[in-house]
Amino acid sequence: MKKILLFLSLAMLMAQANFLSNIKSIKSDFTQNITNEENKTISYSGEFYAKDDGKALWVYKKPIKKSLYFLNGKVVIIEPDLEQAIFSKVDNFPKVLNILKTAKKVKDGYIAKCCDKDYKIYVKDDKIDKITYTDKVGNRVVIKFFNQDTNLILSDKIFQYNIPKDYDILKN
Repeated sequence: MKKILLFLSLAMLMAQANFLSNIKSIKSDFTQNITNEENKTISYSGEFYAKDDGKALWVYKKPIKKSLYFLNGKVVIIEPDLEQAIFSKVDNFPKVLNILKTAKKVKDGYIAKCCDKDYKIYVKDDKIDKITYTDKVGNRVVIKFFNQDTNLILSDKIFQYNIPKDYDILKN
């Protein structure tokens, strides 16, 4: 009986690990709470899309509107309230699906290392519940996912940005 229980426990752990490593795409709503060292928190919400080819899109809807397109080592940030678009090279940004694929099982979730940070991943009901980490300036970040779908066919059109002609273009 103990061998059967041990086998079932191992099978469940392997299924969860396979779940993370087998995600090819994800679409999800999210909330992101960033808490600074003085325990002041700012909360954001929006939608998130990612494909295993490295493309990702974070669409922030509240408290401000902003879209971050991660494409081939660059990020394009479009900020409608400021009427600007920022182009930047990003050599060291975390690719969410790569973080999931490299995650190692720990007692209460998973841990992945990327870009000199430890990411803690929590799974609930075979879905990513949340990801937590501390950013480079010491802020504690919690990204909670909900209304999540994985392994859908996401059109590349989702990752195509459109910058209005009257926006300022900044490059760094």
